[in-house]
Amino acid sequence: MKRLLSPLNTVVLTQFLSAFADNLNFFLIVGMVKRQGVENPDIAVNYIQIAFLCAYVFLAPIVGAFADKKAKSHVLLLGNILKAIGIAMLLFNLPPALCYMFVGIGAVVYSPGKYGILTELTSTEDELLRANAKVEGSTILAILLGTVAGGFLAESSDMPAIITCLGVYLVSLFMTFIIPARAGDKSIRYGPEAMQFLRDVSLLFRNPRARFSLIGTGSFWLTAAVLRIALIAWLPLNLGIEDTDQQSMMIGITAIGVVFSAFLTPRFVPAGKLHRAFYFGLFMVASVMVASFTYVLWLTIVLLFLIGLFGGIFVIPLNTMLQEEGKSLIGSGKTIAVQNFSENILTVTGLCIYLTLSQMHVSVNGSVIGIGLVLLLFILFLATQLSNIRGRGDRPLH
Repeated sequence: MKRLLSPLNTVVLTQFLSAFADNLNFFLIVGMVKRQGVENPDIAVNYIQIAFLCAYVFLAPIVGAFADKKAKSHVLLLGNILKAIGIAMLLFNLPPALCYMFVGIGAVVYSPGKYGILTELTSTEDELLRANAKVEGSTILAILLGTVAGGFLAESSDMPAIITCLGVYLVSLFMTFIIPARAGDKSIRYGPEAMQFLRDVSLLFRNPRARFSLIGTGSFWLTAAVLRIALIAWLPLNLGIEDTDQQSMMIGITAIGVVFSAFLTPRFVPAGKLHRAFYFGLFMVASVMVASFTYVLWLTIVLLFLIGLFGGIFVIPLNTMLQEEGKSLIGSGKTIAVQNFSENILTVTGLCIYLTLSQMHVSVNGSVIGIGLVLLLFILFLATQLSNIRGRGDRPLH
């Protein structure tokens, strides 16, 4: 039991529960919007998702410093408290966009602690890669289960989904008390650190490995966010799937692919060869482009699985690369804040592009192809950076 609840395993379990509730509440919001009789529910959900992500963009200059100043376990605790408050606000019939934005504030606080603590619990690139695989694998499993559970719970009524989501956040909150509270750097001051943030962004982008990772992970999450929104409109159009529970199960297939990627990543992209992730980014692009042309259920399932599988093998090594570079350059918490900032600027940009295409009455298939082309451009840029990052082996992290 003691081994089962080791510090690293406790972080993985805490993250699983929090991510489960994060994705349950997305389909809770989708269900609420549909029952409100909104004329274009997918566009309404797009606006709500943008409200969520804006918290990452605006709070990025201070949350990294906060994560480095405080014990990482306390950062996770506060993040879960804020998420739970956001969901509890739904009980008072407040606008879903406002509630979801509050959940976003909790998520942006939580994220630097989640990844930053991994560098405290590991000592080599290989250990950190495997820790990332555990966290990413459990996160995507949580996305899968939370997505399916959210689809079923939100199909007919809001209250069961709200109560379940709130309860899971509270359990995750209490799990953080088991994680060792290692003191942060109390000399950090928020004002100067906020001013330093843009310099940190510049410093990471000047580092070849950090730049490669930031652009790669940003393009991945841009694609993932747009696909999740697009599928809400695409599934009824191409496959006739209109029920929220069935839509959530289809979206969950991509998550199954990422679960498998957590086990396969160390084999295909071992420590010291992290640049190989690039090739799986190409495979992900190909899967996205082909998926937009299919109207056959079984082929759609296969392609959604491959998008998740290739995407996971693409993004897990890039997270490892960024964490090991960032810890020595600017600190682990601030590195994740910069990552959140760059990823979410790209993601909000992608959602705005999709929203613009929708308002221009471009077909859903055309919009997905457009996003696929944007992803391809990012991948092609990464191809020009490969020579700068090859041949870097394991290095100690402490």
